[in-house]
Amino acid sequence: MISKKITLILLSSLTYFFTGCRQDYVPTDDELADYGWVLFSQKNYIGARDWFKQAVEKDSSYMDGYCGLGWSNGKMGYADTAYNYLFQGKDLNYDDVRFPNQVNLPIDIIAGLVFASRAMGNDALTITYSQEFDFKQNQIQVALGDGSYRWKLKEFLFNSLEYNSKIDAQDVRLAWSTAQYNTGNFSDCVSNMRIIWEDAGVDTIFEPDILTVEGRDQIAKELEALQIKLSK
Repeated sequence: MISKKITLILLSSLTYFFTGCRQDYVPTDDELADYGWVLFSQKNYIGARDWFKQAVEKDSSYMDGYCGLGWSNGKMGYADTAYNYLFQGKDLNYDDVRFPNQVNLPIDIIAGLVFASRAMGNDALTITYSQEFDFKQNQIQVALGDGSYRWKLKEFLFNSLEYNSKIDAQDVRLAWSTAQYNTGNFSDCVSNMRIIWEDAGVDTIFEPDILTVEGRDQIAKELEALQIKLSK
């Protein structure tokens, strides 16, 4: 019910703009981007991309528009384009007074950069942005006074739309683990895998011998198993 109400409110506001029924009303960049996320939640990534593009054309400093452009292009498989948009949005000043409901926007962008870097096959960038993501998530935990907090993409908005993107901190940590494996950081890779299991409430003992080929093969198989599990 909530999702239908929100969609109808956004549609009615934006309809006035395009039909000219109320020529004195022009939607804000926030409304344009919000409706872009509605389209994103409906898996209409092309439509979402176009809405987000209008938002940044209207206001080139609008951080969430770049975030949406990055995530939409990423969903369509355009990793390089996704990275470029997210990188453009990363260093914009976030206005928490103007947009108080987008407090997690900076970490949404960093998470997108993790996935875009991974899709481009750049392990060094994947690790760098994963570390930045972890730092920002820790900052949020401190601010909330909740050490159990774990990031989810657009959690507040998507919950109101009754949509589960299935994109969360575990996916970021898996991308991080995979990049660590690829760069030979096997010990750090295993440590991150253990955190994934711990967050999932899985009690397991995983002690591969990282100095042997067999142990490294074991890690690779577990990474693949985690990938399958998290994709469900």
